[in-house]
Amino acid sequence: MARSSAGFSLTELTTTLAVIGIISAALIAVMNNLNKQSERMNTQTDLLVAGSQIFKLIEPWAALAGDKQGAVALTQADALVITGGSEIRFCYDLDGTDRVVRQFRVTDKRLQTRTKVDAACAPDSGSDGWENLTEQVISSISFTSGTGSSYSLDVVANLERIVPGTDETVGLRMRKRLNLYSMTRY
Repeated sequence: MARSSAGFSLTELTTTLAVIGIISAALIAVMNNLNKQSERMNTQTDLLVAGSQIFKLIEPWAALAGDKQGAVALTQADALVITGGSEIRFCYDLDGTDRVVRQFRVTDKRLQTRTKVDAACAPDSGSDGWENLTEQVISSISFTSGTGSSYSLDVVANLERIVPGTDETVGLRMRKRLNLYSMTRY
């Protein structure tokens, strides 16, 4: 009497499990790679947003640099002062009698600002009153006046951030030319 076998043999079963394991390992590696790529792209997008924010924070004050409402005009040297390439000071008239000094700098990878009312537009070398404006993403920033036009300000920001879940750092360089509108009026 012949015996009929039902089901799978041990060899067939182990072969099937081995193939499923190989396919699963390959899919897991692909998914991990896709997750890293997604995190890298998200980090780059975050840096683009941060860079755009930096320019939006500085641009209105660059446009006001040298604005004259009082009788005595500001010279370009008083209206815009770049210190060491990474710190900038704008001066403009608040009204007919008061002037405002607005400073920006990068400290601890953050853009900082402070403001004071000063009729002489004198620099403030103290360390008090600085306010953080951005998160820690700025590796460096530089300001250059007069590149292409004596009434423009070039701002170059180098940004970087670590990609979450990795030890990879993503970097981005952004540049924008800001017009010094008030300086062109006088």
